[in-house]
Amino acid sequence: MPETYIIVSIVVALVTVALTAAYMTGALDPVIKEMGVLFFKAKAEAEAKKMQAQGMKEGEDFFKGLFER
Repeated sequence: MPETYIIVSIVVALVTVALTAAYMTGALDPVIKEMGVLFFKAKAEAEAKKMQAQGMKEGEDFFKGLFER
């Protein structure tokens, strides 16, 4: 069982070193840029859905106000 922890620790350390080296050389820049684009697209879509739902609610309230009189 302790051997498993040592192996896992070594693998995690190697992956960390590899990612750090790739980041420092700029190899990860396109990946980081793409992740940022995806994040902002998702945020924009959520904001659009929120505004659409709010607009529909305001429209329903408007029509309710017209017919309640």
